[in-house]
Amino acid sequence: MEEERYGNVKIDNDVLASIAGIVAKKVPGVQRIATSLVAGLSQLIRKKPDAGIKVVVGEDEVSFELRIIVEYGVNIPEVTYMVQKSIKEEVEKMSGLRVSSVDVVVHGVQPPRKNEGESGYPEEKEADRESTPAS
Repeated sequence: MEEERYGNVKIDNDVLASIAGIVAKKVPGVQRIATSLVAGLSQLIRKKPDAGIKVVVGEDEVSFELRIIVEYGVNIPEVTYMVQKSIKEEVEKMSGLRVSSVDVVVHGVQPPRKNEGESGYPEEKEADRESTPAS
């Protein structure tokens, strides 16, 4: 059965980048999307979750390049694979475009999000316990 067309539909690159950014940040182990200085300022001013994500749209496909900051101690290949898989699945489901590639660059490592008063690095927690006098 042939689908009836009513006109053209174009999904803006910013929309595709927003989907990718939202999905990437939900992956356990991803701290944030890394940005350049200019993109970082844009993110602050315009509250853009997709700053730092490059989107290239072809005929019926799209590709992404993003730089992420991961949590210290995570398995980086596992985290980046989940970022790639999640972005591919969600963008294809929402846009109908085929995702040809998702290139992920790990730009940095930070301690995991922590409770107040904790450093987040396991070595520092152990050292703190050793230097605390026993009561």
